Amino acid sequence: MDIGSVASGSAVNQGLIGMQRSQAEISKSAQQIVSAGTTQRDNPAQNDIVESLVNIKVQSQVFDASAKIVKAADETIGTLLNAKA
Repeated sequence: MDIGSVASGSAVNQGLIGMQRSQAEISKSAQQIVSAGTTQRDNPAQNDIVESLVNIKVQSQVFDASAKIVKAADETIGTLLNAKA
């Protein structure tokens, strides 16, 4: 296996790890929103809900970026295999 395919494989792994971590963070934030279970105005839990919602948005973008890394690495591996054939 040459260096290019090793680097691409590593990029795939890192992208997948990023996707898994983002998914876990999104689930954690969603659970925090569910457990807050209140709509009172001056409740500190409301701040937690806002932070959790922001975190879900951020992690969604991180997930998408990680998916793009996986896609690019996959395309690179395909190109390397075609060049080798």
